[in-house]
Amino acid sequence: MKEDKFYADSMLGKLARWLRLMGFSVEYATPDLSDDEIMKYCREKGLFLITRDKELSARYQDSIYMESDSYEEQLKAFTSKFRPSQELYFTRCPLCNGSVRKMKTADFEGDLPEGIRLRQRHIYACEKCGKAYWEGSHFDAILKKINGIMNEGQS
Repeated sequence: MKEDKFYADSMLGKLARWLRLMGFSVEYATPDLSDDEIMKYCREKGLFLITRDKELSARYQDSIYMESDSYEEQLKAFTSKFRPSQELYFTRCPLCNGSVRKMKTADFEGDLPEGIRLRQRHIYACEKCGKAYWEGSHFDAILKKINGIMNEGQS
C-alpha cells in the first residue's frame, strides 16, 4: 500500500511537527519558496499540499486547505480525512521528518543527559539528524494530547 506523503507550507510548522509525531511523512516549505515552486515540487514528488493559503489551495488539486490558525483545529481537520495509525506514532522525527528507530541507550554515541543514560534502557534515534528521544513525562503528555485530539475528532 502506498504511503500518503505531505508538504506543509511555511505557515504550518507546528502542524507539520505534530503530524510527524503521529507518523505522517510531512516535508516543510521554507518561507522563501514561491507558490509555483511549491506546486512544482509537490507535483514532482506526488505530495499532498497542506496550506493556509486559500488561493494556493485552489490552484493545486491535491491540496488540503486549513481554515483555522489553531494547530489543534488543524489536526482535527486533517485527521478527519487521513486517519493516523497508532503503530506509527513516534516513528518520525518531529524536527526533520527522518525515520526514528528504537535502540539500546548504551549503543547511542550522541550526547544524552547523564540521567537518561542511567534510567532509560532504550531511546529512539533519528536516522537522518541523529536527535535522540526517550519515553518520559514529555512523551506521555504528547501521547495524551494526540489521543485527546483523536477522541474529539470522532465525536
